Amino acid sequence: MSRRIEMKSIVSAVVMVLAAALSPSASAEDRAIRLGQVGLSFYAVVGGIVQEVLEKDEYKVDVTAGSHGDIFPKLGAGEIDILAAAWLPDGHAPLYAKVKDATFVIGDLYGDARLYWAVPDYVPADLVRSIDDLKKPDVAQRMDKQIRGIGATSGLMVGAAKIREAYGLDAAGYEVIPGEAKDWIENFKQAVAEQRWLVMPLWQPQWLNAAYKMRVLEEPKGIYGKGDTAVLLGHEMLMSKLAPATLERLANIKLSIDAVTEMDLWVNVDGLTPRDAAKKWLAANPLQKD
Repeated sequence: MSRRIEMKSIVSAVVMVLAAALSPSASAEDRAIRLGQVGLSFYAVVGGIVQEVLEKDEYKVDVTAGSHGDIFPKLGAGEIDILAAAWLPDGHAPLYAKVKDATFVIGDLYGDARLYWAVPDYVPADLVRSIDDLKKPDVAQRMDKQIRGIGATSGLMVGAAKIREAYGLDAAGYEVIPGEAKDWIENFKQAVAEQRWLVMPLWQPQWLNAAYKMRVLEEPKGIYGKGDTAVLLGHEMLMSKLAPATLERLANIKLSIDAVTEMDLWVNVDGLTPRDAAKKWLAANPLQKD
C-alpha cells in the first residue's frame, strides 16, 4: 500500500471519529448501511464478514452486487457506503483512480492478492512454464486458443488483453474472451474432464486453487504487478453514519488468502451461501474483541 493511500486513510479516519463524536444520535435511517461488492463469490464471503460486524453493532445492511465497472462508480457517487473490496495498488488501479477523491481506506482485509494465468497440472511442465511458452508450435497446436475469463472491466481481463498483445499471442492465434463467471468455470471443468489443454486467467483467493491442481505461469513482463492488498473502502459520507467503535471493528478485520479461499470453497463445493460461509468461518475464527 503506498504512503499516500496510508496517509489518506489515517487522516480520513481521524475526521470520521471527530464527526461521529459531534453528531447527534443516529436515526433509524442513519443506521442503514449500503454495502457493495463485486458479484463474485470470493468477494461475497468477505462482504459477509463485513455484514456480520455491522449487524452485530445493530446497523441494517443493504447489499448491492455488480460488475467491477458498475460497483466502483456507485461507491464514488455515494450510492453505496462501503465496498468490499478493492485491490490496490495495481489490480483495481484504473477503477480506484476515478473514486479515490470521494473515498477513504477503512482498513486492509488481506494481503498477497494476485492475478495470473495458470494451466492444469496435466499440461507438461517441461513444455509450459511461462506465458512465452504458449507460442511454441507444439504447444500452440494443442492449446485451446480461446482464453476465457470473467467480466471485461475486471483487472483480470483488462490485464489479460494487455498480456496477449505484449507477448505476441495474437500472432499465434490466441483470443482473450471476457464473459460470465459461470461460463468461465464451466469451460474449465469441461476442459479438465476432457484433459483439454487450456490457459486459465485466475487469481488468489479463489476456490479453484483449492479444488484443482493448477500451475501458475511465469509472466516476466510483470503486467499484473507484484501483488495487491484487498482493502475495505468507504465513501466519505460514511463518517456521518458509523460510530467510531464500529469503524475500528471494521478496520480490525484481518483475513488471509487461505481464509477467503476456504470460505469460497464452502460456497462453490459445499453449497453454502456466502453469508453462511462467513458465519461458519467466524464461529471457528472469532474476530478480535474490543
